[in-house]
Amino acid sequence: MDFYNYKLSSIKQKLSKSNLSIYNTGTVIKTFGQNTETVSAVISFFTPKGALINSYERAWHGWELNLECIVFTFESGSVVFPYRLFSNESKYGTGVKLFDYYNRNGYPAIYDYSFFSKEERELIKSLYGYAVFSPYLLKVFSYAKLKTVNLRNFKPDTEYILYAGSDGEIKFIKN
Repeated sequence: MDFYNYKLSSIKQKLSKSNLSIYNTGTVIKTFGQNTETVSAVISFFTPKGALINSYERAWHGWELNLECIVFTFESGSVVFPYRLFSNESKYGTGVKLFDYYNRNGYPAIYDYSFFSKEERELIKSLYGYAVFSPYLLKVFSYAKLKTVNLRNFKPDTEYILYAGSDGEIKFIKN
């Protein structure tokens, strides 16, 4: 545990000096339909340049979708890793794990910004590696939080972008 504490504290110090004011997480949910029993949608992940990385489509039992994310908040902004997608009727702890959908060679392609320095890219890659290794281990660090955002009342065939505030809050914004 001390090892992780040391490594994550070091990453936090270095990233706090960077300008991480990134609000678009590259995560979009497009809803297809919703009734009293099921909800159907596709979640897609995009590079900062708008290229599709991957997507996942399905219908769930239930009437709302929940997206759980790991959110790291720094002085200059937040880094958000979508973790799992589930409905209000999914069993606790289940859902579609999302890390692999935006992973390119161990790097979260949703953060493939050309203006990141080599060091910043390595720090983001390390954070992502820790998040993938153990999402729940991160709960012991004050600047890492598991946060869930819901889509309840939505219109069919509408896109919602996952937005990250500089304060670490996340929400869906209609596209």
